[in-house]
Amino acid sequence: MVVLSVAVVAQGKTLIARQFVEMTRVRVEGLLSAFPKLVDSGRDHTFIETETVRYVYQPMETLYLVVITNRSSNILEDLETLRLLAKVVQDCCQIQVNEELVLRHAFDIVFAFDEVISFGHRESVTLSQIKTYTEMDSHEEKLHQMIEQSKINEARETAKKKQLELAKLHASKPKEDKSMQGFGSSGGGGGGGGMDSGPSPTKTLAQVQESMGPGGMGGSDSNAPWTGSMSMGASNEPTIKANAPKKGMMLGKKRPGDMFGGAPAPAAAEVAPESSSAPVQESPKAAVVNPLLDPVKVDIEEKITANLQAEGGVVGEVECVGQFQVTVIDAAKADLVCFKLQPQDQTFKYKVHPNLNKASQAANVLEVREPEKRFRPNTPAPLLKWRFATSDESFLPISLSCWPSSTADGTQIVLEFELTDNSICLEDVHIRFPAPPSCKPNIASAEPGEAQYDAGSQRVHWYIPTIDKNESSGTFEFSASADISTLLPFTFEATRRGETKCPMNILECYHQERKDAINFHLEKSCQYVFTVNQ
Repeated sequence: MVVLSVAVVAQGKTLIARQFVEMTRVRVEGLLSAFPKLVDSGRDHTFIETETVRYVYQPMETLYLVVITNRSSNILEDLETLRLLAKVVQDCCQIQVNEELVLRHAFDIVFAFDEVISFGHRESVTLSQIKTYTEMDSHEEKLHQMIEQSKINEARETAKKKQLELAKLHASKPKEDKSMQGFGSSGGGGGGGGMDSGPSPTKTLAQVQESMGPGGMGGSDSNAPWTGSMSMGASNEPTIKANAPKKGMMLGKKRPGDMFGGAPAPAAAEVAPESSSAPVQESPKAAVVNPLLDPVKVDIEEKITANLQAEGGVVGEVECVGQFQVTVIDAAKADLVCFKLQPQDQTFKYKVHPNLNKASQAANVLEVREPEKRFRPNTPAPLLKWRFATSDESFLPISLSCWPSSTADGTQIVLEFELTDNSICLEDVHIRFPAPPSCKPNIASAEPGEAQYDAGSQRVHWYIPTIDKNESSGTFEFSASADISTLLPFTFEATRRGETKCPMNILECYHQERKDAINFHLEKSCQYVFTVNQ
């Protein structure tokens, strides 16, 4: 099988096209433009053969997903590849497949196509693996972000030092003016004869120097206390500045908001006004935040644990615990972020963070109690937690039945599962049986998924990528030279993404003071962890 190109077309125009072999653009456009003329909506089959290529296609609402292959390829493999590509498009669009969503997620779809097909040949991957590959973190990206953050922190520290220097300089200028007035009003022993009784407070430094004259301080220019270096604030500190009262060197108190990452700015009322005409340097701007990221990231996580019997049934209670966790990425936009939630299900018991307003939480609003308790950037903060316990087995989305039996060589185990809630999709399912190497486990069958013996963890591992309404049941069989107590208990782990048992939906996200809307990135997940005993 050689896949020449994959495309999503709509009403005679191509939305996305990805070629996997060397072809000219004219050739690709010619093949895709010929496809709408060959499609006959009244026929049941989903492939068309021409003299040179074969079109394998699938209608997706008003669109067509088209796979173009050579005529010598296996039609069964073509159809299997088409089905997987259709799942990829549906997963990327999430809600429904239409022209707007396909164009919006075009890059995600193309990247996923590259995971399915490489150099024209189908890769042995599943939908779950494709999602894992496309969502993997980049080490180079993390390294780049760490370097950028280091530069931002260094610039912030430099800005703080500059502000301290400016604040000290501004605080010392009024003391110099007072010292100047004292010298001007003292006895008239100067030789100029035209010296004023004292400089006016409104006079500038240049006017004061001019009025004093060259002999105003005893007739010697070298002994004049005011020099160019003093008036310009050079590195060699003047004597008058060194003897100024220490109170003039004090800085204003730090504002509460500064402790969350912003550079402190001197308050105008706490710093004496300048007598010099030198321009005031503006405070440094806030650190630049990646504009591609939403200002807020919300993680709604839930974990459901239970102890089950081998033949089925719950032992004790099923426990469900979850939390609503917030990470502020851009503190300038979201330091006081608030969330309006849908009405909460009162069958769950809730606990709110002490820094939040509990009265607002009763009205389904999560907001901080005091503005001083604003969020720190890049620090995950759990705002709300909930818990629920029940002995009702229907709370679980899947039923497990284990049938162990003794044999002459040891034990044979047959495990069966059945999805009881077809509206749920479980991903990354892991079922593990303890098995020391001495028992020599032998796997007979595993459907669906794949099973193997992991000598490192000493467990028989059955992995299933997805359990949903299309694949809602399965069986697993293996034997081992050990008794039943050695192979039990076994564990079941699975993840449900996009939903939680506790209905936790965000209706609004806004700033507590400014009331403007804030964009946020939401991730939901529910983890199931079961232990099945003998």
